[in-house]
Amino acid sequence: MMSSDEVDLLNGIAPVEEEANYLLEIPETSNFSFSTIEEILFLSAILYLSPIRWTVWINERTYTADNKEDSTLKITKVTSHYIEFELKNATKKTIRLRSNQSLITIGHHTVDGDARQKHQSIQL
Repeated sequence: MMSSDEVDLLNGIAPVEEEANYLLEIPETSNFSFSTIEEILFLSAILYLSPIRWTVWINERTYTADNKEDSTLKITKVTSHYIEFELKNATKKTIRLRSNQSLITIGHHTVDGDARQKHQSIQL
């Protein structure tokens, strides 16, 4: 989605006909309903010191032994190699992820690496 500045820049370079200009308008975000569960959960790192002293990073959010859950998930177990958690608003199935793995929540598929990253084409 383009910002209003980008739309203005494009209109300055190659003006768009008034009838088609609605395609470049930015919609109001308040009209969208957002799901509480993200489509992809990426576990970037585990810092494990003991069963009661650990920190994990999922989608740039920090979870600790004192802060194990939010509106999306509840962490049930952390080791130095993996974490186990349950997704809220979904089945109570326990999911296991290792560092540098992503969970695609639709279908519950686990893949290595950050699946949130979009592949960018190389420009020459």
